[in-house]
Amino acid sequence: MDLRSHPIRAVLSLCCLLAPLLRAGPTETAIVAAMKLPDAANYSWSTHVEDDARSYNQVDAVFKGSERCVIQTEDGWKTPEEIASLARVDQPAGPGGGPGGGSSGGGFPGGPGRRGRRGPGGEPPAYSNLQLNLSRPHDEIGIIVGSHTEIHPDGDLVAGTLSETGAKLLLVHPGQNELTPLRASGTFRLWVRDGALVKYELKLDGTLAVETPNARREVEVHQRSSTEIRAVGTTRFEIPEEARKKLGG
Repeated sequence: MDLRSHPIRAVLSLCCLLAPLLRAGPTETAIVAAMKLPDAANYSWSTHVEDDARSYNQVDAVFKGSERCVIQTEDGWKTPEEIASLARVDQPAGPGGGPGGGSSGGGFPGGPGRRGRRGPGGEPPAYSNLQLNLSRPHDEIGIIVGSHTEIHPDGDLVAGTLSETGAKLLLVHPGQNELTPLRASGTFRLWVRDGALVKYELKLDGTLAVETPNARREVEVHQRSSTEIRAVGTTRFEIPEEARKKLGG
């Protein structure tokens, strides 16, 4: 039916669509606030990540579009591909001249590799889920909103549970071809202030298949992250000339 020829029905339909929003509670408000982030012209964020091995180093990165980025290192601005190449070259030799116990998938120059320190009594080192490809908040929020199986108010925030597919997508970033999530679960919490998402936390647990040049192994991963969002739409940042050239102008 063409509502343009029935103005009364059109008005009634619009009122029906707006009614749920007018009665929106904390959960609906949080979802609406989260969905605004992917449409923002710009924003700033800081993320703290912990897993079984360590807390991750802080890095500064500049993105251009949805795929390209450069990361600031001790040796200047590098693309993820350049960092991966440097990590392979700098990887220390192990017994027999082979790769040592450092990175199996690369790490940031000057930063940690994939493995942590050995535990007491020579136990195998804890696995570090450090990944070269950075995960951006609006990508993670899109997964959270699109894949939660349960969500509810929890005091001054909103909490929920992720589907297994959503947890897998958050546990392994795109482009990490050496990692395959076999099982995953997760929960999240969202903080909203004045109609805007200001913080979210993720707790992810799972099993990964890790491919190395010599073997394939399965590892358990327990990862926690906290991300704060700032200056949505008002972020100002002067891109260094070296970074600009790396991104193609």
